Amino acid sequence: MAFSNASDTKKLAIINFSSQGFQIDSSQSVPDKIQAELQKIGNYEFLEEQKLQSVLTEKKINIKECSDTCLTRLGKLLGVDQIVSGNIIMQDNLFNISSKLFDVDLLTTVEEINFETNDKNELFQFGIHYIAAGLAKKQLPKRNGSSKMYTVCLEAISVNDADFFRSSFGEPYPIFIILTENGSVIWETHVGHLRGYRTLKENFVLALNTKSKYEILIYDPGFQQETMYYRIASPEGVWPFQKKKHHLGKFSFIELSQISKTNVPYKPNKILYR
Repeated sequence: MAFSNASDTKKLAIINFSSQGFQIDSSQSVPDKIQAELQKIGNYEFLEEQKLQSVLTEKKINIKECSDTCLTRLGKLLGVDQIVSGNIIMQDNLFNISSKLFDVDLLTTVEEINFETNDKNELFQFGIHYIAAGLAKKQLPKRNGSSKMYTVCLEAISVNDADFFRSSFGEPYPIFIILTENGSVIWETHVGHLRGYRTLKENFVLALNTKSKYEILIYDPGFQQETMYYRIASPEGVWPFQKKKHHLGKFSFIELSQISKTNVPYKPNKILYR
């Protein structure tokens, strides 16, 4: 493992991305989103937005027309090592975001990366995640269809003894709930031994990938084999949380919900175990 020191830190200026074909609102600030992603994966120091705007105004620099010579001059004025710039274009119902990393000392672009999608939400979630990885020269994340972030919730569960087991001593078993993506567990919890209706309100944020298959498994230790588990499966690319109420056996049920989170940065689902 390589450890970084102060000399490894690059000071970056991230310039506002130009847009063509649609308007970028303040909640979709591309520089802020890219900076947040780069902070997770690299060793960077970032120039304050106020200083960048002050220099651009004072020196009357039109960033849209800034050549390599202009970027070199700007970088020297700002005291940064590298400058991130880019643009977003919407044409024929496709969004394309492209970005480049300009090195002030080398006087040239050292990295270029682009991402295309027909989904605006994916552009500002997975697309930003992808662009940042490319700029940082990291392995590009695998694209598994279209990806969106959701807050999903276990709203409540009703457990009836007719549908679940008790131990040989007559004690109820705890109820376990796990969520899988393509067979790998990405979330798990348990709801204790109590029977009857219980409000849970247990929320978590996950990425829905349109080429993945998801399944919720609900069981207690009294089930002798996995084939006896209650399963809530959904078609490829659809959350099982989309349907509010699912029956478990004859009398029990679980209530779920989901909310699309368009302003949440993309984060791949962590595999807990397979």
